[in-house]
Amino acid sequence: MGIINLTKDEPCLEFQEEFLNNHVYANYLRLRILSTILLLLTIFFIFNDYSIFTRGLWSNTPAYEWLLYSHVALGLSLIIISAFYWHSNLQSMEDVRTVHKIYEIFFALVSLLTSAFITGWVDQRIHGHLTVYVIGCFSVAVVFNLKPKVSFWIYFSSYIIVMIGITLYQPNSVILNGHYLNILLLILVSWILSVTLYRSNFQNFLHRTHLHRLVKERTRELEEINQKLIKEVDERRKVEKKISRLASIVESTDDGIIGMTLEGIVIDWNRGAESIYGYSDSEIIGESIKELVPPDKQGELDDIFLNISQGRSLLHYETTRVRKDRRIINVFLTVSPIKNHADEIIGASTIVRDVTAQKKIEKDMIRMDQMNLVGEMAASIGHEVRNPMTTVRGFLQLLGGNNNPNKYNEYIPLMISELDRANLIITEFLSISRTKVTEVAPNNLNDIINSILPLVQADAINNEKNVTAELSKVPDLMLDDKEMRQMILNLARNGLEAMTRGGRLTIKTFIEDNEVILAVQDQGTGIEPEIIDRLGTPFLTTKEMGTGLGLAVCYGIAERHKAIVKIESGPRGSTFNIKFKVPMSK
Repeated sequence: MGIINLTKDEPCLEFQEEFLNNHVYANYLRLRILSTILLLLTIFFIFNDYSIFTRGLWSNTPAYEWLLYSHVALGLSLIIISAFYWHSNLQSMEDVRTVHKIYEIFFALVSLLTSAFITGWVDQRIHGHLTVYVIGCFSVAVVFNLKPKVSFWIYFSSYIIVMIGITLYQPNSVILNGHYLNILLLILVSWILSVTLYRSNFQNFLHRTHLHRLVKERTRELEEINQKLIKEVDERRKVEKKISRLASIVESTDDGIIGMTLEGIVIDWNRGAESIYGYSDSEIIGESIKELVPPDKQGELDDIFLNISQGRSLLHYETTRVRKDRRIINVFLTVSPIKNHADEIIGASTIVRDVTAQKKIEKDMIRMDQMNLVGEMAASIGHEVRNPMTTVRGFLQLLGGNNNPNKYNEYIPLMISELDRANLIITEFLSISRTKVTEVAPNNLNDIINSILPLVQADAINNEKNVTAELSKVPDLMLDDKEMRQMILNLARNGLEAMTRGGRLTIKTFIEDNEVILAVQDQGTGIEPEIIDRLGTPFLTTKEMGTGLGLAVCYGIAERHKAIVKIESGPRGSTFNIKFKVPMSK
């Protein structure tokens, strides 16, 4: 009877909720598998009931029809239960919720009530056995381990159902009286077994929990003490390693590291400082830092110490200093205040980097770039201007050596054209300049293209090539018509030169994304990818006789008109897209 008293006075009630959660979590996988197995068995029983129906046994024994109904009801309940168990996914005891506990009770209730109904209302009309109910009672006690009060009401509900069925459908009074006694004993034994298992599991849980918490508490205390000791040892080791590492870094770095007082007296001096300034530590420690400062920088030193005394650092400051051999060097300085434990400024640290060689290299590079630019310009101008000048000189020699100069009057226009060509080359150089004034006025790209299209077509016909214009309606833009003609002619001639005989050059205008686009498309072999990003650079050319100025002029004109040049190139040709922003209407 001590077991039964558990329902009235259960020990350690504060642990019951945790125990129930642990029990539901531990039972979760078993019940999920059990619900699936019972569902499959129920489906088998339903098919068996149908087989009995087809053999005509329902007419002889109507109880088989009730058996089918009970199996169907059980199957529907198991479908719900199985679906819940397979849909939910408990990863830990913390995931357990009230609904999981309710489904466990519901599962036990359905199982026991179904077995009670089958035993009392079906089996008594067929063979009078209690087997199904016996299995159900012990299964609920062993598998579910429900709380005593819950298990009591489940067993009591099933007892009522099975007793009603036996009373109604057991015709033999001797068997009926025996069933009364057997079922009462069965209910009592099953419930006592359920309570015993519940209490045993609960006591085991309390024992494990107590031991676990005791071990955990003692372990935590030991871990805290151990962590404090480890932390203290680690901190000491870190401090020692940090001091050693910093000392090694200070001594091995190429940068000079100098420590000094607020009065400028040197107190620390590494090998980098010795290499930069030429003084050994024995020569400079105890001396004033002013020994390293040129006379014209003494005021600068005073400003540095003023900032340090106020807690301000000086980062990447470029200045000059004096070596031991009195040679002036260029240096970068980083000066920071040194503080004590009370956060008081007691000195300054200086990191010095000698950039004298770097400064010399930078100056040499600038001078070399300038010389290269001058050389390229001289070579290009000399090459391009020399050709027309040579032609003019030859004709002048003919005129000077002939007694009848009128004979050569017909060559005078040729000489003038050659001089014009030399002037044009110089004009192209001037066009590259960003300072050139652009005289803009409202103009339409289509009108400009139509005005120069005959010239482009004439060049194309002479080279057995074709030119087409696909001009869409575009709004007027603020353009310099002379520069636009020059840019279109340069792009068109470049496209014609890129194609073989029979190729077609297409000049297009259209509007896209609020931009007026001028497109010049050729059918050449395309431009190498590594050259595309460099197009527009002066003197860059892939032509044997090119100056590398045509595209530079085009880029300059586009920039002055706030236009963007975009290039598309492939094996079938290239397209130069000049994109002009459409002005917003007022």
